[in-house]
Amino acid sequence: MALSNEDLLAISRLLDTKFDAKLQPIENQMKRMENRMEKIENQVIRIENRVTGIENQVISIENRVTGIENQVISIENQVTSIENRVTRIEVDLLENNVIPRLNTIESCYTDTYNRYKDNADKMDGAYADIGLLKKVVSEHSEKLQKIS
Repeated sequence: MALSNEDLLAISRLLDTKFDAKLQPIENQMKRMENRMEKIENQVIRIENRVTGIENQVISIENRVTGIENQVISIENQVTSIENRVTRIEVDLLENNVIPRLNTIESCYTDTYNRYKDNADKMDGAYADIGLLKKVVSEHSEKLQKIS
């Protein structure tokens, strides 16, 4: 029995249809896998971008910390310098110069105060005398004005 071209063509179509029917779920599954792979790939890219951002932030933080450490060292040096200057002020200026001078000034003022204190009772009398002198001078001025 010999098959005609039409029979061969019909068999070919039948095989193509069955083959296509069997291949279609595989193709669909492959497309779903491709879509999933693209999503995973996009997620990996986003994760890589995030990691790069985090790395950049860490580098920035490290740079800031280094800057802060340098500032702290500078501040420590300044504090040490200030401590040395304060010590010099305390010892050299205060103890050696200012305190002895203050003692001299205090002594002078104390002596002056004692003199004024001793004569304070005389001051009241002097004020009274000055008041009386003012009055007498005023009266004499009036009398002189009337005479002239």
